[in-house]
Amino acid sequence: MYVIGTAGHVDHGKSKLVEALTGIDPDRLEEEKRRGLTIDLGFAWLTLPSRREVGIVDVPGHERFIRNMLAGAGGTSVCLFVVAANEGWMPQSAEHLSTIDLLGIDSAVVVLTKSDTVDDATLEGVRAGVRTLLRGSSLAGAEIVACSSVTGAGIDDVVGALDRALDAAPAPHDEDRARLWVDRAFSITGSGTVVTGTLMGGALSVGDEVTVFDGHSEVSARVRALQSHKKDVERLGPGHRAAINLAGIARRRVERGNVVASPSRWVTTGRINAVVRVLDVSMSGHNYNLSAKGSHLMYVGTAETAVRVKLLGTDRVGPGEDAAVQISLSRPLPLKRGDRFVLRDTGRNITFGGGVVADPLPLEARRSDAGTAGSVRALATADDDDALRLLLATEGDLSMDDAYLRTGCRGVPAATVALGGRLFTAERAGALTDLALRETWSHHRDHPLERGMPKGELAKRLDLSAGVMDDLLSVHQGLIGDGPLVRVRSHAVEMTPEDERIRADVIARLDAARFAPPQASELGAGQALIRALQDSGDLVRIEDFCLTSGLVTQMQGLVTSAIVERGGLTVAQIRDLLGTTRRYALPLCGWLDQMGVTRRIGDVRVLGPKA
Repeated sequence: MYVIGTAGHVDHGKSKLVEALTGIDPDRLEEEKRRGLTIDLGFAWLTLPSRREVGIVDVPGHERFIRNMLAGAGGTSVCLFVVAANEGWMPQSAEHLSTIDLLGIDSAVVVLTKSDTVDDATLEGVRAGVRTLLRGSSLAGAEIVACSSVTGAGIDDVVGALDRALDAAPAPHDEDRARLWVDRAFSITGSGTVVTGTLMGGALSVGDEVTVFDGHSEVSARVRALQSHKKDVERLGPGHRAAINLAGIARRRVERGNVVASPSRWVTTGRINAVVRVLDVSMSGHNYNLSAKGSHLMYVGTAETAVRVKLLGTDRVGPGEDAAVQISLSRPLPLKRGDRFVLRDTGRNITFGGGVVADPLPLEARRSDAGTAGSVRALATADDDDALRLLLATEGDLSMDDAYLRTGCRGVPAATVALGGRLFTAERAGALTDLALRETWSHHRDHPLERGMPKGELAKRLDLSAGVMDDLLSVHQGLIGDGPLVRVRSHAVEMTPEDERIRADVIARLDAARFAPPQASELGAGQALIRALQDSGDLVRIEDFCLTSGLVTQMQGLVTSAIVERGGLTVAQIRDLLGTTRRYALPLCGWLDQMGVTRRIGDVRVLGPKA
């Protein structure tokens, strides 16, 4: 499905042409019919000889209604540009052409209407003049057709030209990321809130949950019913004109400029990086210089919002020039990379330029940052994968969600690596791998008696989250996760002869003390050696004292045998059984419970699940 938008000067016959093509009068308002003047957007549709069904958005031509024209032009893929043969090129013809050019619409048919009011020579003169004025614009190669909506002459030629223009137009892309800019909102008795617009980016079905962005908040709603061209449908794909009956949201909450979108696929932004082009004097008729000063409005989709423009790497952008900018929006909008917009100066009441979104969620930039300016320019023209690689090169890493929202890229493109739900360039992932290995070797060198480096400490040194750290270890060839520790695969604790002597002395003292040992701090061994003996399995730490592994095995055997024989033991009975005091019996019982050897029921220990 394609949507065609009209453009052209006031009273050049756009609405009459639409009616002649479709049989539908696009003027909806009583005032429009009374004055013979299109004030707001009108809608119609037809089926072309190719059997393609197309929607038509008819926009007003009067300069007082330029904001309505901009709202209608935002969702079109083909332009029906109208010039009256009896008047020729006019001021709003130029402004509408500049808007179409800024929005990047390059599939079009130019129609010379009212051909019945002029002779052939005049008609050919207008045709030649229009062709000259289109040079240098996105419509330079458009087919020019003459017709009369009154007599019907040439209408079939217009229909054929539209079919040919659609052959050259890119098909609406399904990104599984539906977004509809609302151009009308109303309520129907018994049905509730209805919004209309052009559906782009993805499909919607009856029953789908959606998010409505109103510029201030996000409201959840549900698609109760769908229509396209007054026909009920269960599902609509991108490129269709859609009327959506929404459940769960009041009519007063929705207006033109709001967005209905797939949930979790969009977030609003109050700041974008973009490349802006100032119109050349020959196109705009104005010698405009863009600077940080001035009062500006941005038009994107059907929305209008006041903006503040920060030029990056330059102080001024003159006619015919472009520049990287950072734009702050007074009204947050759900935007994506590649969205096109138009800028107007409210003081001078002129359209002076527009541009394309390069990054919808950028970090704040400094005005003098020439490096950011170069990056913005590159992002504006890159494909999704290259855009992601560019962002990763400048920012280091991105979450998978941010990567999608900022570039549209899904998955893990070439030369990137996914770790812990974040994306890194392969180069940076390699650098992190090398750094992790160096840090771990350094820890082994400084702490030779430790089995490994605490994983949290390594993650902190590398400035990584726990999830990224775990994934890095899972793909690292030289490191291995060992419980809460990280070690080099080839690392093993090696004791010096002095360490071996102390080890033997500690084990002998503990075996002699049995179940009333000295505190760990009184064993005459450093903490590092005690930890090493715990890691090796020689010692078991229980609160502030240690037992040898042999004593632990004896204790488990004594306690479990006694429980089997007697049916249960109290702390006092375990104390007597082990020949110790209450000071040791309590922590020993607690450890046995913790290990599952015993289980406490009241004051009695019985066999536990791991006895």
